[in-house]
Amino acid sequence: MIRIGEFSKLVQVPVATLRYYDQVGLLKPIEVDRFTGYRYYSANQLPRLHRILALKGLGFSLEQISLVLAEGLTSEQMRGMLR
Repeated sequence: MIRIGEFSKLVQVPVATLRYYDQVGLLKPIEVDRFTGYRYYSANQLPRLHRILALKGLGFSLEQISLVLAEGLTSEQMRGMLR
């Protein structure tokens, strides 16, 4: 498990962004320490984060990204969302 600060440095995404992605349900930590509130991430979460960042770079809103990740939309459906 990797604490949020270390994960942030590893993926070059600000801690505030990771916290926001947690808040909106895009990228939940694998564990949150119930005493300290520290968020912990795993290397297994890298593909999901990379997909989020790639879709954001293509112009998708976070709401649209949430739909894409939840529903596994096809490329054609995703193109339609950008129009």
